Amino acid sequence: MQREINYDFYIENLQEMAQLFQQINWDASEKDFLDKLLKIAIKIIPEAECGSIWLIKGALYKAIVGEGYDQELLSKMEVPLSEAFVNKYMKSDILEVKNIMDYNTPETELHKISRTMHKNNKNMVTLIATLKYGDNVAGHIYIDSFHVDSFDEGSKKMLEMFSNLASTFLTLKFLRDSERESTELNTNYLSFISHELRTPLTAIIGFAETILANKSMPKKEIIDIIKKILLSAKHMNSLIEDISTFNKLNRETTIHLEKVNLKRLIYEVLSILEVAASPEVEIIFNYPADIPTEIETDSTKLKQVFMNIIENAIKYTNKGYVRIDVDYETNTKHFIVTIKDTGPGIPKEYLKDIFKPFLRLSKDKPGSGLGLAIVKKNIDILKGNIEVESELSVGTTFRIRIPAFLSTLVN
Repeated sequence: MQREINYDFYIENLQEMAQLFQQINWDASEKDFLDKLLKIAIKIIPEAECGSIWLIKGALYKAIVGEGYDQELLSKMEVPLSEAFVNKYMKSDILEVKNIMDYNTPETELHKISRTMHKNNKNMVTLIATLKYGDNVAGHIYIDSFHVDSFDEGSKKMLEMFSNLASTFLTLKFLRDSERESTELNTNYLSFISHELRTPLTAIIGFAETILANKSMPKKEIIDIIKKILLSAKHMNSLIEDISTFNKLNRETTIHLEKVNLKRLIYEVLSILEVAASPEVEIIFNYPADIPTEIETDSTKLKQVFMNIIENAIKYTNKGYVRIDVDYETNTKHFIVTIKDTGPGIPKEYLKDIFKPFLRLSKDKPGSGLGLAIVKKNIDILKGNIEVESELSVGTTFRIRIPAFLSTLVN
C-alpha cells in the first residue's frame, strides 16, 4: 500500500535543500560531485531508500556511485550497452518502473546486474531520471523504494531537478575539458612545429651546407653525411605522418567494419616490430586456444593501436620482456589485450597526461609525442577503453578493452 505523503515536506525542507546544495563543489571530480548529489537526493525524496548513478563510458554502462548498496559489488557493475538500446528504451526524462528486471531484460545483461543488486528485495519500485550533455544520453539516476507502490508526483519533480543539476555538471565538465584540451593542443602544436620539426630540418640544412662548403671532401665522408641527411629526412617524414594521422582522426567519423582474425592481426604487428627489439628482450605472445579469434571492427584503426603501444614497449625496454596477453569476457563480449613491459616505467605525475598530444617523456628517443594520442582517439572511435599502470624501474602495463562486435554499438 502506498504510504501517505506529507505535501508540506517539500516546502519545509527547501531551506535544508538549499544548505545541502551549497556543499556541492562544482569543481569536484565527476565521482565526488555525483556521490554528493545522490546522497542529497536520497535524503530529500521521501520515498527514497537507496539509489545509484550510472554513466555511459564508451560501449559500457558503468555504476559510478551508489548509496545503500555494497560498494565493492557496485564498483564491479558494468555491462555492454548499444546505442540502439539507449535510443529505444532509455531516453525518457523521468520513468517509473514497477519491476526493474522487466524493464531492462531486452538485449543487455542489465537484468543480471539488477538481480544481483536487488536479490533480497522482491517488492520494489524504481524512479529513473536521464542524465544528458547536449542531446546525448550520458547516464541515469536510479532511486529505489521497497515499501511504496508508486512515487509521489512531487518526488518525480524533485528527481527531475536533481537530474538537471547532474546534467548541467556533466555538460560543463565536457565543455571545460574540451576547451582545456583545445587550448593545450594549439599551444603544443605551435611548439611542436617550431621545435620538433625544425630540429631535423636544421640538421639536413647543416649537413648539406657542409658538403657544399667542402667540395674536395673524401667520398666516404660525403656518404656518411648523406646517411645522416637520410635519417633526419626519415625522422621528419615520420613526424609529419603522425601529425597527418592525428588530424585525420580528429575529422574522421567513418568506421570501416570488417571481420578479421585478431590473433593474426597481432602476429602481423609483432612480425614488423620485433626486429627492432634488443637481443636481451624476450617477446612473449599468449593467445589462449579456448577464446574466439574473430573480431568485427575497423582493422586499420585497431592495428594502429597495437603498432603504437607495442612499438613504444619495444623501444623503451632494453632487457627483460615485452608480453602481450589476450583474454575474452563472455558476459560483456569484449576482448582484453594486456601489453606489459619491463622498461623504465612512467613517473606517476605523468600518468594522467600520457594520452595528451605532443607529450614526450624521453627526449633521447625519436618521436612526435602523438603516438598515444592517436591510440586514445582510435580506442574511442572503436568504443573501447584503455588503462595504464606503471612503476619506475619495474615497467608499464597497458590494458585495452575492445568490443568483439562493433556493429551492435554503432548502428
